[in-house]
Amino acid sequence: MNKIPVGKTIRFAYAFTFGDIGTIIGLIWIPAVLNAVVSFLALRGYDASASASGGVPPGFGLLMLSIIFGALIFAVIAVAVTQQALGLREGSTLAHFSLGNMELRVLGGFFGLFFLIVLFAVALAMASLLIALLAGMLGGKADGAAAGALASIVTLVGLGAIFYAGVRLSFLFVPSAVVDGEFGLTRSWQLTRGNFWRIVIVGLATVLPVFLLVFAAQIAVLGPEYFESIVAMMKDQAHAAKYTAEQAQLTSAKMPLLLGLGFVITPITNGLVFAPAAFAYRVLSGKGEVASAGSQ
Repeated sequence: MNKIPVGKTIRFAYAFTFGDIGTIIGLIWIPAVLNAVVSFLALRGYDASASASGGVPPGFGLLMLSIIFGALIFAVIAVAVTQQALGLREGSTLAHFSLGNMELRVLGGFFGLFFLIVLFAVALAMASLLIALLAGMLGGKADGAAAGALASIVTLVGLGAIFYAGVRLSFLFVPSAVVDGEFGLTRSWQLTRGNFWRIVIVGLATVLPVFLLVFAAQIAVLGPEYFESIVAMMKDQAHAAKYTAEQAQLTSAKMPLLLGLGFVITPITNGLVFAPAAFAYRVLSGKGEVASAGSQ
């Protein structure tokens, strides 16, 4: 069983991201601009305040389409950056946009992962509900407390199982789809056996710092009011729609700044997300730097 070399994987991720930052920008700027334009137009036409009164907000359909388009753009960028990290591309790139079989496989893997997690979450919620109903039927304090404790244990174990499965299914599905030409989720699950904690450590060292940076930058752009609204919504779930509308309005007002922030951070984010998986894939698959296996 191959093991991911944690230190080498982290070093490669940072060396690739900052050493090839110009190429990464060239690979992603066209799809990033397209996604930003579509997102901006969708949010401009979306009136979240209508949801506070129980109606379907104007522009809701366009917003859903923009989310699907964003997933497609994710696939386009993921394939391009992964190919570069795998050594399947040579030289620098000023502009790039490709939509073919590899991108569609990655898109399918993305939606497949999403629906699997939703399915697991629904099954977990149903199990917890059944235990809660059982507690109500038992009626006694001792039996009810035992059922409540069991429900808590089931929930914690279930959330842990969802996280475990999500990590293993997602880590290598992009390079697997690019190189192997198949549904990457299955291959990712096979290759990551025995490497869960190594993947978590790699993620903490590469992805987490960028997400913290993005979060700090968003706080600076959106201001404390946005996050105060989130806290208020968590405390007052009965009026969640009202707080959601407030957050949407604040986001819409700062959208140009948020888009500008995204253009600055996105190349770094994509490099540190996809480079570790590319390096680990070469190690775990034993294929090395394949020169032509990623051709469509």
